[in-house]
Amino acid sequence: MVTLLKIILKEDIELYRYLIAKVTFLQTHKEYRLVESFLDSNCFLIANRATEEKVFVALFKQPTRKTVEVECKKVMFIQTRNTRIPEGFDIEKADKGFNDQLAKNIRLGFLAPDQLVEQFQGVFKEDVETYFKKAEAAIQEERQVFVKYYAKETIEKNPYQVVEGNVSFSHPKHFNDPFDCNCYYADGHSMMDFFRVFCFTHAADNILMWSYYANSHAGYALEYSYASLLDKIHSLKVDGLCVYGPVEYIDKRPNTRSNSNQFSYSNLNFYIKATFAKFKEWQHEREYRFVCILDEKAEAAQEVLGDWVVIPQVDVVQGYAGCNNEIIKVSGYYPIKKLEKDILNYQLKS
Repeated sequence: MVTLLKIILKEDIELYRYLIAKVTFLQTHKEYRLVESFLDSNCFLIANRATEEKVFVALFKQPTRKTVEVECKKVMFIQTRNTRIPEGFDIEKADKGFNDQLAKNIRLGFLAPDQLVEQFQGVFKEDVETYFKKAEAAIQEERQVFVKYYAKETIEKNPYQVVEGNVSFSHPKHFNDPFDCNCYYADGHSMMDFFRVFCFTHAADNILMWSYYANSHAGYALEYSYASLLDKIHSLKVDGLCVYGPVEYIDKRPNTRSNSNQFSYSNLNFYIKATFAKFKEWQHEREYRFVCILDEKAEAAQEVLGDWVVIPQVDVVQGYAGCNNEIIKVSGYYPIKKLEKDILNYQLKS
């Protein structure tokens, strides 16, 4: 089965960008061949095809690993002149050809990762797939369910959706935090339309979550299977890259205004910080997210850019009714527990 939507860890996004940049370098510097790709770094070792002279290259900033022991030339390949250059390194400035190709490759790496891998023709292919496999393994190793809280009215009005395990990526405009996923072009226009986010937590006994999202303990919480979620995400008719990770709770919002009036996948850190950051007032949620970053030029744009991208029929492992609620009426589909107040320890228990 061809997997359309790939998953990558938030922490690996910058490394993924370096890997794409390495490929781009070899595409635009055909006089060199790859000797060694140092995974999880911005460095790689290349050799001149004519002279076999080896060159150790660090991309965009100081090397994130030690240089090689072999005698070779060392080059810092930079995009901006204000980069600090380590001792012993020569400088090479990226030209327009490289920058344009990098922008195309990064966009392809987000909208159609399989096409990007095919383009590598063996070079770095295993490295790229390593990041996708790493994300799958990390999620599976957590061996945790994920939890969504529901208001009582949601269950009563749409019981079939909840019973069948339908969840969805949603447009950030539907979030209850008006500052969530706020980022803008230089001219002030919002970029929010490019993000679709699936939010959840791991805890079904979070007192504040019950208060905020489940009618003051009168609603419900459902635990879903991670394994089932991954299967369903991969079955979506959506091609692209999905970023997974915990929300970072901060005192001050990161920069929310781009220095450009165009959406660019080269500015990944800006988008990741915007979609995975919330004020510390929300840290009680202990939230995790899957985030898809899209653009209007995507082949499936009309379908993908709807407000909701439904992930259908994810397996529900366990349901919980709030301590101010009666047992859910559709409890025959999966086990339901009623949470009770533990007055002595000020917590919820099932």
